[in-house]
Amino acid sequence: MLRWLAVGGLMLGACPPMAHALDGDADPTFGINGQVTITRPNLKFPATTAPTGDLALLPDGRYLWAQPLGDGSLWVGRAFRDGSPDTGFGSDSSGRVTLTACTALRAANLVANADGGAVVWTGACLLRLTANGSIDATFGAGPQPPAGLRSGGLVRDSSGRFVLAGSSAQNWLVYRFDANGVADATFGTAGAVEVNVPATNNVRELRTVSVRSDGHILTAGSRGNTHGPNLVVVQLQEDGSLDPAWNANGIVDITAPNGFSSAYANAIAVDEDGSLVVSGMGSNGVVNCCMLLARFDTAGQLVPSFGLRLFQLAGAPNLFPFFEQRDGLALLPNHRIMMATISFPFTAPFGHRTQYTLVRTFADGEVDASFGHGGWNSFTIADPVAAGQTGDYEQGHAIAYERDSDSMLIFGRTFFEDNSTGDDYVSLVRSRFDLIFADGVDR
Repeated sequence: MLRWLAVGGLMLGACPPMAHALDGDADPTFGINGQVTITRPNLKFPATTAPTGDLALLPDGRYLWAQPLGDGSLWVGRAFRDGSPDTGFGSDSSGRVTLTACTALRAANLVANADGGAVVWTGACLLRLTANGSIDATFGAGPQPPAGLRSGGLVRDSSGRFVLAGSSAQNWLVYRFDANGVADATFGTAGAVEVNVPATNNVRELRTVSVRSDGHILTAGSRGNTHGPNLVVVQLQEDGSLDPAWNANGIVDITAPNGFSSAYANAIAVDEDGSLVVSGMGSNGVVNCCMLLARFDTAGQLVPSFGLRLFQLAGAPNLFPFFEQRDGLALLPNHRIMMATISFPFTAPFGHRTQYTLVRTFADGEVDASFGHGGWNSFTIADPVAAGQTGDYEQGHAIAYERDSDSMLIFGRTFFEDNSTGDDYVSLVRSRFDLIFADGVDR
């Protein structure tokens, strides 16, 4: 197993706000000033990083989103490219449906269907929604994963099968279902695989999953170590067995480098050359200081020219990445990489509690200074009811790149510290890349 790595330290400088639009600024054609907020009733939703929702794009530019409510039910919505609700989804013209069958308060994962429907998994239920938002009673017959699983992701492979991944206190768990939601008997034992991830303190977090075109499954997250979490990546063969060609035993286990106490993955993506890009977070034991970015080759080794990078957003204003995000990675055209995080700005010009922040790099991991303020751009959510709410607090759940409009959707939850209305909000921002790749540089 890999145990040591070099750290590529980066400091992202910032420029003062500019009068003209920056590459990556909010898209004025989306919602109101580039934002969409949907009031969610106060149902004693916990002020924690979980549960989180999910986001998926449709081929025609519409998008689907899912977000848990405080009572354990789930909202699933569908909207047009401009952010307006698609009233053909659901029966009350809101463009969303409420799923009470998913009663456990857990993270939601969804995969879009081409007809506008979706497959949804929360760790408590697996179901399919038709194009009009109704539940498909023919889907998901037979045994399902245990209700207490912490869901880490849902993806569809090239054969139309669904791969679900999550973790318990004991191990990582991966399941595969056929296109109709029936457990795939050719995968593991009755459609399930348990991956033994050693942990010194019984803390094991599987946070993300992806599938290669050949059916190999990748999962990533962290496991407990004596000083803090290790970064862990696992590759399974199509039948669910550990892949011996991936770092000799199917598991990459990386201890945080010198000066850091933790490293873990939030998101993974397979690049067109077969390499794996991993994003996440690291800590130096004092503050959750650093964004993490790494690239592994097809054999499970860190790519030497890329390595593992832990870097802090710094400059004016000071931006500290924060551990309230989930799926924050997208591979862009021309080999750029986009990461998303939640950051504390602390100082002007933003002056908000937290904000959505995008960071763009080249394929080699070096920051693309042509994006936003020298490589990053941030977004705050305006008080949607103009009630004078202050202390806006964003939690990032997912991002998705839309090639046709050359833009990135950011999705999550917003609440305000003063809680003047008692509500919180589903919140989205669309960032446009009008200047993306204007230099033609392919790194």
